Amino acid sequence: MIEHSPLRGQQILVTRPVPQATPLCNAFERVGATVTVLPTIQIGPPTDLSYLVKAVRKLSSYDWVVVSSVNGVQGLAKILEAEGCWGMFSKARIAAVGSVTADAVLALGCAECLVPEVFRGEALADAILEATPQEEHSGMRILIVQAEIARQVLFERLSQAGALVDVAPAYSTMINWSVQDTLLDFIEVGAPDWLTFTAASTVNAFVELVGPQTGGALVAAISPVTASAVVEVGLPVHSIAVEHTSTGLVEALIQAVSVS
Repeated sequence: MIEHSPLRGQQILVTRPVPQATPLCNAFERVGATVTVLPTIQIGPPTDLSYLVKAVRKLSSYDWVVVSSVNGVQGLAKILEAEGCWGMFSKARIAAVGSVTADAVLALGCAECLVPEVFRGEALADAILEATPQEEHSGMRILIVQAEIARQVLFERLSQAGALVDVAPAYSTMINWSVQDTLLDFIEVGAPDWLTFTAASTVNAFVELVGPQTGGALVAAISPVTASAVVEVGLPVHSIAVEHTSTGLVEALIQAVSVS
């Protein structure tokens, strides 16, 4: 443990899937927190992969390829590999909703990736339109790679601007019922000081698993979108990250604890 430990004594529950949970857990532990990982969702393939396969096969026809999450990048990468389309992808104009997703895109060999200043679908749509000449908005072709169930704001904003938008699901999220008993026990005994949520899907699954209860824990959300999902299921929100990343979420909790 590092010497400077502003979250020493804080028990934090992380609800995101294990592969994505590791950087967040490490960040919390570096500042002294005790972390428990109970992923409320599991990531799997979409119900129908044919939309993504068809899109990848005609990748060169798109003016933009938009990816909404790291899971989307990973799902897309599998199809690119299977179809032998890496060359087309590396030449495409890519946009990602946040810096972590952009890093995953760049790791695939792309030279650059557009990222909005604010990590939200609305801001990403605006960034794409700003990066494209006004006269080219009508008729430009855009592929959105996202979860099977996702917000439609990207599709709606870009379509309203005149773009021809295809949506290809790259993965699905499923409730992780295997953690239900452990999670319920953990909440009911009031073990965590903080519940952290990094996506609306983790919030909705949490309530499906244990109901709209926190066991007295405070709630932190990685973004306003996630915070809205928390409020919609009837839970309070005590802290929202300014920077919508793992680091931003840790900083938000440090700030919240320091003023409590």
